Amino acid sequence: MKKAFLDSLDEMKLLDKLYEQIRFVDPISKKVLNETKAGLTRDEGQCFDFWEKDRICNNCISVRAYIENQSFVKIEYNADRMYMVTAVPFEKDGRRIVAELMKDVTNSMLMESGADDKNAEIRGMIDFMNSLSLKDPLTGVFNRRYIDERFPADLAGSLLSDQKISVIMADIDFFKKVNDTYGHLGGDAVLKDFADTLSEGIRRDSDWVSRYGGEEFLICLPGAGLEKAAEIAEGIRLEVASKNILFGEHQINITASFGICSRKPSQGFKIEDYIGCADQKLYAAKHNGRNRCEF
Repeated sequence: MKKAFLDSLDEMKLLDKLYEQIRFVDPISKKVLNETKAGLTRDEGQCFDFWEKDRICNNCISVRAYIENQSFVKIEYNADRMYMVTAVPFEKDGRRIVAELMKDVTNSMLMESGADDKNAEIRGMIDFMNSLSLKDPLTGVFNRRYIDERFPADLAGSLLSDQKISVIMADIDFFKKVNDTYGHLGGDAVLKDFADTLSEGIRRDSDWVSRYGGEEFLICLPGAGLEKAAEIAEGIRLEVASKNILFGEHQINITASFGICSRKPSQGFKIEDYIGCADQKLYAAKHNGRNRCEF
């Protein structure tokens, strides 16, 4: 029965109608793979070059497919076309890779072909939908899932370029006292302002901020050494301590502590190695009086 059904699909060329292009990728190294007699080889460029955005995709479903070993679907676009992308993980030569099945849906989605305002509106909707699963709804910075999906790619990139990668763990001092004094809405206002200050304290497109949990945030600085990471953390610390956060009739003043870890990645290095290191430094900052940076 199953074979007859598959034969029918082949006769109908149904799969050709479901997708028009397929490529194989290693989502951790961000490379497109080609199959040769010698095995799988990597293209020179990056897998995200296809989207003409010159950056890693924030909502990379191929990373998610790789990590969770499940298939995922999203809509994405480049300068001219829009695509439905299905990421399917599978094993090849003893390693997990991902097949990206792409279907051009430009004409299916646009009400008026060539209308620039309509294109911009739909692209804005796609960006918004792709960010929903990766953004913390309260603070607007990335969430814990983003750490799991983005950090492995940044580690792989730093390993290939033989550069350091720095991680900063930032934590609001005595945050429970803020909640006890001003209520949870006051605490939310402080978290939002703190997240904004962290985001304003980073400079490059490759740097990012994520809410790790509660009042604790993680800053990732690919390519930055210890000196640069310490400079960024100290600048943010001073800015946080100098601000008056407005909440109704109140002005709330807070301080924060920072733990900094900077290393060159090596084979086998994991997210936990960096977070554990930065967490230990953060604990030292708390233990040594708070409102300080430790590295």
